Amino acid sequence: MLLPRPAYPSRSLHGQVVREIGMQIVEGDFKPGEALPDEGTLLARFDVSRTVVRESLKVLAAKGLVESRPKVGTLVRPSVFWNRLDPDILGWQATNQTPGVFLESLTEVRKIVEPPAAKLAAARATPAEIEAIAGAYRGMAEHIADIEAFMDADIRFHAAILEASHNPFLQPVTHAIRAAMLSSLRITNRDAALNKHSVSLHQAVLEGIMARDPNRAERAMRRHLDDTWSRLQINLKGARKTL
Repeated sequence: MLLPRPAYPSRSLHGQVVREIGMQIVEGDFKPGEALPDEGTLLARFDVSRTVVRESLKVLAAKGLVESRPKVGTLVRPSVFWNRLDPDILGWQATNQTPGVFLESLTEVRKIVEPPAAKLAAARATPAEIEAIAGAYRGMAEHIADIEAFMDADIRFHAAILEASHNPFLQPVTHAIRAAMLSSLRITNRDAALNKHSVSLHQAVLEGIMARDPNRAERAMRRHLDDTWSRLQINLKGARKTL
């Protein structure tokens, strides 16, 4: 069932329609195999042009959320077909899913992907890419007491390492890692003491990459993510006890 129509600023009609329908699909308001309301209903619901509705449905189809079938309509696809690394879908899931389940799943992905990526970066990074990683590290070290600035630098550090791996298939994973970090850092790095500890772990990764020592960089990243996983489990366990 559709929710009451919100008022949208004209400049973002397309994005808002995509977000509204997409979130309802992710939240389960529309079940797999269920048809979305017909075009006329959507036009009235969102008070937008036919072009906006059709383009929005095309975007949702590209994300794997829906498919159009002649004489049937636009059907919701099972979640197995969703583009899980799409930044919008990641954001909608972060809003909707139980935080622990979402964070644990994404952190597991990080533990699988990032140590080998650091290994590749140590072997392949250009001088400019190493400087980008080092610059992000310096941003972390300089903003230990500023949680938001620290988080921004931390995310840039990890994104720069994925970029320096020179493997194009790792680039979409950046969206998942960014979503995981935005959620988990607010839980695991909430004070300067924790950030200071985190800086030392990142320094070890940077040193491995700068030394062009792939195995050293991989081990350092694995230690860092093992530490992240441990702190995440402690915090989630505490949160579950309060429920």
